[in-house]
Amino acid sequence: MKTKISSISLIVILTLSFNLHAQTAPEPDATVIVHQNTLNSFMKAVGPISGEKDFSVAGAKGKYHWTVKDAIITIAPGAARLTANAKVKVGPFDYDSGVKGEVAVKYNQEANLISVKVQKAEFEVYTKLLGKKIHIADVDISQFYRPEFEFAGPQPVQSQISVALPDGSTKIVYIKTVDHKMELRTEKIVVTSTVVFGNTP
Repeated sequence: MKTKISSISLIVILTLSFNLHAQTAPEPDATVIVHQNTLNSFMKAVGPISGEKDFSVAGAKGKYHWTVKDAIITIAPGAARLTANAKVKVGPFDYDSGVKGEVAVKYNQEANLISVKVQKAEFEVYTKLLGKKIHIADVDISQFYRPEFEFAGPQPVQSQISVALPDGSTKIVYIKTVDHKMELRTEKIVVTSTVVFGNTP
């Protein structure tokens, strides 16, 4: 019984120690947050996009037309994705198709830029002939969102500060950032850094 109680006490102590360490962990000096809603405001402003093209495949000829709407970017821990709805019309045949694509999120420390870029996001165009599905093309809508979203990262604008001293001299304090980290969390991109002040560049 004594051994069992000692084991329980040890677990409690370790748990309390871990919680205390987690609560006292220093927060980053600078944090930039890009919310999912910010990106989707742009997607909404772009609105529906449409296209059409002639086709000739397996003896079938004609023109197909498509419209993509309701494009949104979803940010989750570790990944960002694009989804949309496509309405496709091939001659008298029409159908709805979901669009799924990957979104690349990167932080360039040297340029201090957070970039968000829609990667390949396709949907299939097909028709049916005598009950058989005939593939016509794959449409990649990422080309319509090619300009990357770019946001400033968590670095100060200036790299040094001049401080006037009582003796009339000037002291230069240099500023730099370290420990840059980017993390994808639920509905947001978080980039953090630690600010360091020193007497040398």
